[in-house]
Amino acid sequence: MSGKVKLDLDGSLAVITLADPPLNLVGEELIEQFAAVVDEALSGPARAVLLRADGSYFSGGANVRMFHGTTSAQARSWFRRMIPVVQQLEDAPIPTVAAVQGLCLAGGLELALACDLIIAAEGTQLGQTEASIGTSTLLGGAQRLAQRAGVARARSICFSAALYDAAKFAEWGIVDQVVPTDQFDEHTLTFARNLAEGPTRAHAAAKALIRITATSGVRAADAFLLDHVVDLFDTMDMQSGVAALMEHGARTFREHTKFVGA
Repeated sequence: MSGKVKLDLDGSLAVITLADPPLNLVGEELIEQFAAVVDEALSGPARAVLLRADGSYFSGGANVRMFHGTTSAQARSWFRRMIPVVQQLEDAPIPTVAAVQGLCLAGGLELALACDLIIAAEGTQLGQTEASIGTSTLLGGAQRLAQRAGVARARSICFSAALYDAAKFAEWGIVDQVVPTDQFDEHTLTFARNLAEGPTRAHAAAKALIRITATSGVRAADAFLLDHVVDLFDTMDMQSGVAALMEHGARTFREHTKFVGA
């Protein structure tokens, strides 16, 4: 089996790379390898994940050859296995960042949308193009676009099957940062490394509160806070952060705070 997905550990940062250029097409083999790599990344010491891709394009979308002649029963079997992979990345208890460039379409965009944050190189073209082949999003793109940009915008993106510039997706709240191409690799790596050096358990709590609010409402998140988030007071990270703030003041305490994820 060729290596279509790679995992590298950069200190506390897990770097997952789609490694099947030029288009990094999403198919059954890539997803199976992606699942194994995500498992490995989340079971190790990583405190943040950077999802990136080799080549000029993040992903041209699905390998549509796998759809030719496929029955609904076969498709259901495939996506019953594939969707949990997206959910596992989405539910990771550490920050996740997708770094996209060139093209980020269909299934590739759905992988990026499973991450907490998306950083795009200037000029990147993004879109849910599934309607152009007579289907809808299959790995959760429509619903995750609705969460990020609202239901009306998600309908427009999915119905049109159009390509949108990264700047437009940033305007709509889907992409979080747009970075000049010549700074893209360095910026995304530095940004993700900084997340990996942050207060891991605090980030996990914030992710949980946001997820519970989206699925069950503010009151459910309030209850989770009282049951779980207050446990942060017992962590080394919070106590050292508070001590550094008291000693060094608001302007410089971050320079003296080293979070260890505990």
